[in-house]
Amino acid sequence: MFEDVPPISAEEIRGRQQLVREAAAAAGYDGLVVVGRSFYDRPGDLAYLTNHFPPFPTTVFSEGNRGMGHAILLLPVLGEPVLLTDARKHRPDLVVVDDVRAAGDLGIGLIELLKETYLEDANLGLVGDDILPAAIDRQLLTELPGLTLEPEPNIVAKLRAIKSPSELALLRRAALCADAALMTANAMIRRGGVTEREVCAEAIAAAMRAGADFVRYFRVHSGPWSAYGSRWPQAMDRTIEPGEIVALDAIGAYQGYGFDVNRTTVCGEPNAESRRLLETTQNATEAAVAQIRAGVTVATVADAAVDVMKRGQYGDYFAGMMGHGIGLETVELPYLKIDEPTILQPGMVICVEPGLSIPDVAGAAIEQEVIVPKSGPAEIITPTPTNLWEVG
Repeated sequence: MFEDVPPISAEEIRGRQQLVREAAAAAGYDGLVVVGRSFYDRPGDLAYLTNHFPPFPTTVFSEGNRGMGHAILLLPVLGEPVLLTDARKHRPDLVVVDDVRAAGDLGIGLIELLKETYLEDANLGLVGDDILPAAIDRQLLTELPGLTLEPEPNIVAKLRAIKSPSELALLRRAALCADAALMTANAMIRRGGVTEREVCAEAIAAAMRAGADFVRYFRVHSGPWSAYGSRWPQAMDRTIEPGEIVALDAIGAYQGYGFDVNRTTVCGEPNAESRRLLETTQNATEAAVAQIRAGVTVATVADAAVDVMKRGQYGDYFAGMMGHGIGLETVELPYLKIDEPTILQPGMVICVEPGLSIPDVAGAAIEQEVIVPKSGPAEIITPTPTNLWEVG
């Protein structure tokens, strides 16, 4: 049985709203416009400040339906926040905004709201500049020529990067959902006689039984396909053959907070070449995790993984990006790259996943989710064994 972890409290979310207001005022804004997209995609900034996760996929714009799969928060420096949702509305028992309005056309809804609150000529920061639909941006430019809407990439991002104790508890619990999926998959693969699709189905079911909100996907790539991390679909009707390497990737969320865990295993027993590939990847991940400390640069962590991979015979086969932050979205800043100067701070949560990919032969990635502590070594929150090829 899995114990439930309490969701983020309304008090904590209101505290975030106040911190953001204060930072916006200090930056010279009259308020912020915060954009979010579907729950499995890019809800992070919006969810952080409202606990609203747009429930529907983004869809094509049409007459009377413009903005489905999005939501917009107006957070003025002075005055109460207002949340605009699409026509699918919201969960009133979860959302921490008193004034919530559904709109078939989010652009018109935002224009009317800015006029109502006398902010049509204001200086506003735009959080989510990269996901505001261009059609809505054009509406704002046309209808509100006096409005200044400046991309604001830092205020909310800095707060989100450092997880609170409540967020860390949710991320630890989310990792257990990934573990349930991966261990189920590994047991099936090690026994043999299964297809990728059969493994995928059982793994997703295991994560859901473990408490996942959803599984974005569970990737099962076997044999030469294990070298193609972006192969679509997530699983095929391909029978996994004895001796084949199988790359697994569990991605989803628990109470909004993500899990993203890569593991690599073998159907049956690995041969000597497969074992070298797997152990090199395992050693690279361990070396990178060992470097994670508060005050260390991301580049230092990435360099440790690269050094391991370059020492062996696979130096030409490692990927450029070796991890990322995680939280309300699967992929958050910072990216784990050899030239990334970001300094790790206590409360950051990083997915460390150096991988090796030999085209048309095999690939391997072993991912650890880790918390940067105030002092000492990183806390690994991923319970799944890194050497699944020796388990079961």
